[in-house]
Amino acid sequence: MASLSIGDFSRATHLGVKALRHYHQVGLLVPVEVDDTTGYRRYAAGQIGDALLIKRFRDLDLPLEHIRALLDAETVRERTELLDGHLRRLIGDLDRLQKATAGLAALLQPSTAEVSFRAAPAVHGAAITASVNTDSITPWLFGAAAELMAAVNRPQGPLTGLYDDEVFTEGKGQSTLYVATEVPAAPLGRVVPLHIPAAELCVITHHGAHATIDQQYATLGAHVARHEISTPGPIRETYLTGPGDTTDQNTWVTEIGWPIFHTRI
Repeated sequence: MASLSIGDFSRATHLGVKALRHYHQVGLLVPVEVDDTTGYRRYAAGQIGDALLIKRFRDLDLPLEHIRALLDAETVRERTELLDGHLRRLIGDLDRLQKATAGLAALLQPSTAEVSFRAAPAVHGAAITASVNTDSITPWLFGAAAELMAAVNRPQGPLTGLYDDEVFTEGKGQSTLYVATEVPAAPLGRVVPLHIPAAELCVITHHGAHATIDQQYATLGAHVARHEISTPGPIRETYLTGPGDTTDQNTWVTEIGWPIFHTRI
């Protein structure tokens, strides 16, 4: 059997000797021969292919236990499915990194959004309410918006979300999406009638996807702390352009409403 010293195998595969020794120790790439006296390792020429696969997988940040599962896969289909799963995770990580980078860039720029006061009147509405995880709110909004718009013939304004404190403090809480109607809505599927009470709100408008909406929340919260009296009640997000209008989140326009007790004339 043709074999190579660890040095020649390293040159052939561009894997360092230290890495090869580690892969041997963890049982990922075991030499075909180890000298009992000197500890010198020799590798079969046929192991070069596996070594190159390991190198490529490590370039993709695949954990060693996942690489072992790939190398042990009995069929090409099984190996492909395992690799596809990792690639999907990498794409998700890249998306999260891009959003975090956009958020950091936004923080480096001073907010130009203005805070104002709005008195929201009491209205009848059609609504969908659910307990929603914070990281699942956007997909939930798309589904609820489609169902509401299909159930309401003549909406009397934009879609609006009501979010209890637990959405922010616990990462999961009661979320309601509603649209105002002329008369109380009739129940249909998840859609139920809802009376939305009047509220006094400090408002600020966010333009774009919600990945960076926390900056406007911060500006609004700081303003309320300095100038207003915060009152219990759900935060309102009024989607002037939003999930009922387009799937392009970069074009969304969201008015955030913080409930207050307004004391100034």
